[in-house]
Amino acid sequence: MRIFYAFLIIFTATFLWLLPVTTSIYDFRTDLRTDTYTSTTAVATTTANVVLGKPIYDNDTGTLSFISDNSADTPIYFAYDTPTRELEISGLSANSTRIIEVSYDISSLTANPSVETLLDALPFIWIIIIIAFGPAALFAIFTGRA
Repeated sequence: MRIFYAFLIIFTATFLWLLPVTTSIYDFRTDLRTDTYTSTTAVATTTANVVLGKPIYDNDTGTLSFISDNSADTPIYFAYDTPTRELEISGLSANSTRIIEVSYDISSLTANPSVETLLDALPFIWIIIIIAFGPAALFAIFTGRA
């Protein structure tokens, strides 16, 4: 019977390990925002600057995505200035006007810093729980307390 309990503990710990806790926390903390801009490039210019409506969450420019109504454009991230929220987009066709949609993650927990502090610590707490679960359960089984 102890072997069966040990197997259940290993199975449960593995299941807990596979739960997407950090992804769920990220999804809870962020919202997707889309801003729309009209931009015109000059004759020899293939970049444009826009000012985002909100700061990018955790300055993670990897969450940026662009859609342009100009089929000759292939807009990509070039630079971001955190204090001014100015975003430079490159890969635009020269001498044309377009509408660019910029999508990015923003913080959804701006009103409560204590919740943000808890969410910062939650992945670490989750790992500690998973690591401590196995030895504590095995100890309880083999000492007859289970």
